[in-house]
Amino acid sequence: MCSSTGPVMQEGFARAHQPRSAIRAAMLVVGLAGLALATTTTITSLGWVGRTFPGFLLLEDRVVAAIGLPHWPSSAVPDLFLSQITAVEGTPVSSEAEIYDFAEKAGSRSTVTYELRDGARTWELSLETYTFTPGDWFLLFGSYLLNGVVFLVSGVLAWSFRPTSPLARSFLLFASASAGYLFTGMDLYGPGTFVHLHLLAHSFLPATALDLALLFPDPHRLAPKRWMAYPLAGFVFVLYEVFLQTPRASTTIFQINSIYLGMVGLFFGGRLLSAYFDRDAHLARQRVRIVLLGTLLGLTVPGLVLIASAFLRATVAMNVLLFAFFVFPVSLAYAIIMHDLFEIEAMVKRGATYLLATGAVGAAYVAAATTLNVALQAGDVVDSAAFPILFTVVVLLLFNPLRTRLQSLVDRVFFHTRYDGPEILADIGAKLAATLDRAEITRQVRASVADAIPNDGVRVFLDLGEQKGLRDEPSGPPVADILVEPLVRERILTRSDPPELFASPAVHEGVREALAEIGSEIAVPMLFEDKLVGVLGVGAKRSGLFYTAGDAEFLRALAQSAAIALENAASYAALEALNAELEDRVRERTSQLADANADLTKAYDDLSNAQVQLVQSEKLVSLGRLAAGVAHEINNPVSFISSNIAPLKERLDELSAALPAEAVEPLEEAREFVDIMGRGAERTARIVSDLSSFSRLNEASRKEIDLREGIDVTVRLLESRWRERITIHREYGDLPLIECDAGQMNQVFMNLLANACDAIDDTGNIWVTASATATEVSVAVRDDGVGMPPEQVERIFDPFYTTKDVGSGTGLGLATVHGIVLAHDGRIEVESKPGRGSTLRVILPTQRPV
Repeated sequence: MCSSTGPVMQEGFARAHQPRSAIRAAMLVVGLAGLALATTTTITSLGWVGRTFPGFLLLEDRVVAAIGLPHWPSSAVPDLFLSQITAVEGTPVSSEAEIYDFAEKAGSRSTVTYELRDGARTWELSLETYTFTPGDWFLLFGSYLLNGVVFLVSGVLAWSFRPTSPLARSFLLFASASAGYLFTGMDLYGPGTFVHLHLLAHSFLPATALDLALLFPDPHRLAPKRWMAYPLAGFVFVLYEVFLQTPRASTTIFQINSIYLGMVGLFFGGRLLSAYFDRDAHLARQRVRIVLLGTLLGLTVPGLVLIASAFLRATVAMNVLLFAFFVFPVSLAYAIIMHDLFEIEAMVKRGATYLLATGAVGAAYVAAATTLNVALQAGDVVDSAAFPILFTVVVLLLFNPLRTRLQSLVDRVFFHTRYDGPEILADIGAKLAATLDRAEITRQVRASVADAIPNDGVRVFLDLGEQKGLRDEPSGPPVADILVEPLVRERILTRSDPPELFASPAVHEGVREALAEIGSEIAVPMLFEDKLVGVLGVGAKRSGLFYTAGDAEFLRALAQSAAIALENAASYAALEALNAELEDRVRERTSQLADANADLTKAYDDLSNAQVQLVQSEKLVSLGRLAAGVAHEINNPVSFISSNIAPLKERLDELSAALPAEAVEPLEEAREFVDIMGRGAERTARIVSDLSSFSRLNEASRKEIDLREGIDVTVRLLESRWRERITIHREYGDLPLIECDAGQMNQVFMNLLANACDAIDDTGNIWVTASATATEVSVAVRDDGVGMPPEQVERIFDPFYTTKDVGSGTGLGLATVHGIVLAHDGRIEVESKPGRGSTLRVILPTQRPV
């Protein structure tokens, strides 16, 4: 079958199995017998070299054999062949040996007179004797040996490749008879050891030829009765044996049998011509193309000569026919062995092309030599050694373009091929490479085939999925399994394939029916890395001709390109599907990760807030406990001091009244000290009270409180941070009592006021404003400190984020404030600009949500 990568036809059809042991044994026997016979007769015939003979050869009955060479004196004598010699130099002779002895004794170039008898006519002939040369042996017996070997080898090879084929067996019989006739012909003219075998071969030659003619190129309607020729051949052999010593009768038998053989040759040639012009006999036509030349040269022309020789009383030397005879068995054996249509045709195309090329080169040489010699009078150029060399170089440079043009000529004239396959393939290859759409690929393939080879319809069968098989459309018929198996093996299937290509006649018929079902005359596999990706089916040619080897090459190359394009399209579609699936999976996974990240962020924030609140709560609890303990411990001595201030003053008054006037002044100083101590104790008691109010450890977690009280307590506790550098401005509106955790709210105000104090580097102001609406209470702490840029404002509630120097803050204050406010269902608003201070506004609902 044709290759998709070049013009060389690659074998892709079924071949015969290895011959069985019995076949090989029979081949060995036939070969050895032929070798023994050829060796014996060759040695015998070589005895003629250097021997003086009459200038003609004789048969056993002294009849002049109808063979010779043009330069022999006997070749110019009419009526010589098949005449019987009765006397030499007036002396009667009884055997051919006596005649040879006369010539040898006379010596070379001596004139000898012979008396001949042809039927009732007697006549005399004087001829010079002649020395048999090695060249004579080569031209005479060499052609016998060459053709005999070619016949025998061709018959054995064809039979070994097709041991079960009747055609191969028939050809083996014909080849064996021909080889036997030729081998024994070398011995027939002396000493005649195998004369009876020679007559047997000659008797059966027409029968075996007729057997072959009835089977090739395809079986004739009379082929079943071809066996009837063999009894007739046996009868002819019996006649030969009976009349062997009767020259006239044996000559008549020879002539009749030769006419019979010539008529079989004409019949065979007529069958070949008939098959060639029969458009329905595709296999026969392709076989005829390969054997037509061999038949014309090897059988038809020799057949005509045989008939002419018989009618003209053997005036033509029959041995000259053998120089063309060997062409026939070679071509016939090739046609039988290589019965694939495309292989036969490819061989014919190459042979015809190179034959034309050879003729063209020869004609060019003759034309060049003639032109230089005659027209240009340049004989010295032609006669010089440089002329052939120069001509050879020119031929080498021009041979490939010449061969290409001649191949195109052969395709157009002999095979009716009008399209330029490489050009179309290059064009469609570029188009297929530029598309990744399956529908567009199939459309391009259909259009290319339809334009190149007008036909009844182009179909591209592809796998449509869902176990529908290979179809050209969803509702169309699928490619049958009986076609798929050989197509996978790179076979090209046609409806005209011979039965020999298939395992059985049933398979052959099944393939034909399957091709008819899908409306295709030829099916070409579309393979990609040993995988059948599709099938290219093409209907019958509108011209009525069969698909040629060039068509097969073109269709296979196109199918291969389409298979690659389809696989690329499938890969691209799979990649797109995978990419879409990956994108969906990425989006899904991204969404899941985003959700998980949001959950983790929320959990982290909750955990951080919980940690901050826990830490701050622990701090508050510890601070409250510390404050309560300190207040308790301070409260006892302060109470002791406060309770003793009044009695001490009374005692000082009593003492002042009792002492003289000069002693009263020291007592007055003591009374001032007591007043200072009283004020200090009073202040200490107030601080202890504020600490108790700030910690609120002895109160419930939430209750209704007045936020203004918490603000005032916090301002007093932070007095050391704002006294003498910051002015506190308090503006309270009417505030309702709100339900909250008093200790946590005090912590909120503590952090807001402490951060406001820290935001003022030197002196400044802090405004604390409280207001209320029907649903909300707002407490704003504003300072005129350094302020913050937007990027810091966004992060001030992040845990552990601080703008203070290392060691000056933990970054938990505002995070704690944010957590406490959110826990109270409130919110915090921030306003800040660098250099213009900051405002943090705490907004709480007046009523807790249910």
